[in-house]
Amino acid sequence: MNNNIFSFNENNANIKDYKSFYIKKISLKNFRNHKNLNLNLKNSSILIYGGNGSGKTNILEAISLLNQGKGLRKANIENFLNQEKTYDNSVKTWGINVDFVSPNGQFNIGTGLKTTGTNKSRIAKLNSNFTSMSSLGEILNISWITPQLCVLILSSMNEKRRFIDRLTMSIDSLHLNRVYKYDKLFRQRNKILMQPNCDEKWLDTVESQISELSVSIIARRLDLLEELENLYKIEFKNNHLTEHFPSFSIIINGKIEKLLEQKPAVEVEDYVKSELKKSRFNYELSVSGPNNSIIEIFNRIDNKNLDTSSTGEQKLILISIILSHARLLNNKFNMAPILLLDDIIEHLDKKHKTALFLEVSRHNAQSWFTSTSKDAFSEYPSFIDKINLQNIKENFDGDYHFRYGDI
Repeated sequence: MNNNIFSFNENNANIKDYKSFYIKKISLKNFRNHKNLNLNLKNSSILIYGGNGSGKTNILEAISLLNQGKGLRKANIENFLNQEKTYDNSVKTWGINVDFVSPNGQFNIGTGLKTTGTNKSRIAKLNSNFTSMSSLGEILNISWITPQLCVLILSSMNEKRRFIDRLTMSIDSLHLNRVYKYDKLFRQRNKILMQPNCDEKWLDTVESQISELSVSIIARRLDLLEELENLYKIEFKNNHLTEHFPSFSIIINGKIEKLLEQKPAVEVEDYVKSELKKSRFNYELSVSGPNNSIIEIFNRIDNKNLDTSSTGEQKLILISIILSHARLLNNKFNMAPILLLDDIIEHLDKKHKTALFLEVSRHNAQSWFTSTSKDAFSEYPSFIDKINLQNIKENFDGDYHFRYGDI
């Protein structure tokens, strides 16, 4: 889908100084290199700037953990604990807490580490009450672009599928639950098949669940692509396309995908179930499912595959996907996502930096930038709260209030 940037000769009537979805306060305790950080924020875009290693990306990572999943670095939960505290037996946990504001009201959201014996898990709270991680997706959505994201997407088909699943989660908060359960059940099926006398009834039950989840996961992915395609058509019709961030198309290919075009979901589930049964003891047979779907991303302008595009083109298409997805959530679902843009402008020329600034300034939710310098944001077209992270930590004990101004 293409980004919705109008001609720079037009006025800036769509720029939003104040956002409808924003984090009012964030507190980090023993998270990464932040022992105790408290930021009181305005309902505007945010720039966290400072030297390398000061913890800018760690703040964005903490925000990304307010949704289901492993966050923007895909790290294990035990790695989040402040390194100085890992040698302190009295401190064994970390925590993230935010006050989030949306048109639906203000919410207090928290997540942290829970240790039960040798098991470690991540817990979530909403307004001081325990809740599931997936339920947080009904309150706020979060999307991000990092320097590593483009590399990851190009590294394997698995990463492409994970990327699409993360985007799909924003239109269906239970989507990742289905993905995790599908993987778990497939591992369980493999264990059953390794037993000398496997229980066929048990196997039938597991395979029935796998077939239902398989069709549901793929169907929701296809729903997302249909929504993005419809957005493209509307923006094309209204002449809201631009050359600055190329329009794109995403195609998912697979046996189940093709069957869903021709048959009801129930019949496709029966097909998957029969394939699973045939493959039980025939290891040469591969079973169609969400883990072997083929995802291809194309530049609409020249129909070039993302995999064969230049590094610069790949980055622009990735930005286009994230911004289009953000507009979709805002326009159709009234759930504009918080955008986390880590070190993004360092790799853009002036034309594309200006285009990105204009698009983000029109976004209805708070956007978080990181940079080593604030100078690159001197031409940002709306108010942006500039926070010198090193100064906050060294001279203000990790406490910041937007009333301080640019410090």
